[in-house]
Amino acid sequence: METILRIEQINESGRFTGMSGYAVATDKQTIKMLIDNGQSCCENWGYFMSEDNLDNFIGAKLLDIGITDTALNSQMMVSENLSGEPPYVYEGGVMFVNLTTDHGVLQFVAYNEHNGYYGHDAKLISEQLTHEECL
Repeated sequence: METILRIEQINESGRFTGMSGYAVATDKQTIKMLIDNGQSCCENWGYFMSEDNLDNFIGAKLLDIGITDTALNSQMMVSENLSGEPPYVYEGGVMFVNLTTDHGVLQFVAYNEHNGYYGHDAKLISEQLTHEECL
């Protein structure tokens, strides 16, 4: 079992692209949840976020890591002005990441919106599970 020590927003840059999201540091690993953060054309590139109070999970025991369903949080799309007039949401997707702890489930979600040509890679990198998909 491992303990969550720190949760922070991060930006990583590579040779051709950058990614942003979260890093969850435990006493055994660093779990990264990232999404491409570069705009390719006429799009609103995605982001990772959590509606949970991250401070409540510092010191929690990590029990499991998982990817959940892809149901769309339409309220977030409205608040980010991604569904106004004219309609700005063409294609895209979501990826939910659940960190199950002894303090409950800490959930992160990656959202992306694009015109059908410029998807963005979202990644979960951990010792238990590594997952990548184009949203």
